Amino acid sequence: MKKISIFPLFEPDLPASEKYRLIKNANFTAVNIYWGDNDKHEQVQSAKENGLTIDCIHSANDNPNAIWEEGADGDARKNVLLACVEDCAQYGVPTVAVHLTGFPPYPPVTELGLQRLAEIVHLAEEKNVKLAFENLWTFEHLDAVFERFPSQNVGFCYDSGHENLNPHKDCLAAYGHRLFALHINDNFADGFDAHVLSFDGTINWDTTMARLNKCKNIEFLTLEIYKLEKGEHEKSCIYKGWSASEFLSLAYQRAVSLKDLGASS
Repeated sequence: MKKISIFPLFEPDLPASEKYRLIKNANFTAVNIYWGDNDKHEQVQSAKENGLTIDCIHSANDNPNAIWEEGADGDARKNVLLACVEDCAQYGVPTVAVHLTGFPPYPPVTELGLQRLAEIVHLAEEKNVKLAFENLWTFEHLDAVFERFPSQNVGFCYDSGHENLNPHKDCLAAYGHRLFALHINDNFADGFDAHVLSFDGTINWDTTMARLNKCKNIEFLTLEIYKLEKGEHEKSCIYKGWSASEFLSLAYQRAVSLKDLGASS
């Protein structure tokens, strides 16, 4: 991993142009954009104006469970993902990260869901776009997708925080040979997906980076971190009152520390 990327999830009220200027000034070279925002096209433009690579987009999380279910909602979810692939091809973005499930109750793996995903995989192959399926709270859906689709365009998005909340499977051992993308963040293993900076939660980063070193090598180390100012989970608001520049500077330093850990493990 040579390049450090980040989601623009700090200071949500800042205009995209200012966010990406601050990201560039903090020495990041790439960004990962959530593709459910109304200003996504503005974000693409701002990233390019600041010389930032878009390493991946994150598909909208609108009812991901529906892909497995009968009805119009499942077809709508399929169309959302097809549109993400088309947008990646249009903007020259290599990868889209995808959630296969949402909140419980989780639907079972279904043949209908796999057939819908087959259409998305076919388009991704046609457009030369990678589909990176993320570890969440169930593993049967990931297992089914990786078994059904051995395609070179189908791979894994590793979310370190999700694994810390659901440590019942060694995701990197299971799927690391198909690694496409990283969502690096920390939390307190207490049920809340805090997305704090690495070393501020309970993840053992020496162990995690050693495990990552055994996986397929990818170009970007991507931070998916929040700068929470308020909320019921008070211990996650540890950057309250920090400026965006201060937060980004520390975030970049922490990412460099992770790279150094990876190099030494």
